[in-house]
Amino acid sequence: MQNEGNPTAEQSPAGPTVEAAVMADTQREPVPESAGEADAREGVAKHPTVEDLKPGMRLKGKVRNVVEFGAFVDIGVGRDGLVHISSLKRAGVDQTVKVGDVIEVSVRRIDADENRISLTIPLAEDSKTSLRDLRPNSVVTGRVIRLVDFGAFVDIGAQSDGLLHVSQMAGGYVSHPSQVLKVGDEIQVRISEVDPRKRRISLTMRELDVKEGQEPSSSEETKPEERVPTAFEVAFERARVSSRRRRPRRP
Repeated sequence: MQNEGNPTAEQSPAGPTVEAAVMADTQREPVPESAGEADAREGVAKHPTVEDLKPGMRLKGKVRNVVEFGAFVDIGVGRDGLVHISSLKRAGVDQTVKVGDVIEVSVRRIDADENRISLTIPLAEDSKTSLRDLRPNSVVTGRVIRLVDFGAFVDIGAQSDGLLHVSQMAGGYVSHPSQVLKVGDEIQVRISEVDPRKRRISLTMRELDVKEGQEPSSSEETKPEERVPTAFEVAFERARVSSRRRRPRRP
């Protein structure tokens, strides 16, 4: 006797039942979700885009390239921004910034038509000493931030880093600054010269006991300069000697 109830899946002439359809549906490969959907689901903040940038916005970026007219910085929007050399000089890092540095920048201008992003380096003027307030021959404490073949750049808390030339380092003759210094060292230096217009500070480790306003003494004794005869005097003397030689002797 056959069951008069609903036919089973094998007995159904209409094809697979709903149960079979559900089973088949669960066996399908899941459709991959987009990165944006995944971030939204997991609560991850998406990366800013060029459209998100606004003038004055501050961001962290990595220096990708340093050129004569500035530095290109990756700020994570798929396009590098340019910090002009004038901004680097105002911040006092034009001589020290290098590829790989992570720096804080501020958006100056976005030019969508030219596909350009202009950046600047925010200045903390209140925390840095103005170059016009620096006094030559004053002794200050600084931190070595970069070594180069010709010397070391030292942060002395001013709006520009000072240059300690290799010839001005302590310990006698030094062929390379790495012989006596390393990055991170705290050292005492004397300000030998300040040029606010060119934003340059010259430092020395010699004669640190020289007082402000006092000229450093020379280690060598001052010798009187020998007078060098002029070209006219040399020619006149030669002519005089030649004339005496040609003069005939009297009997």
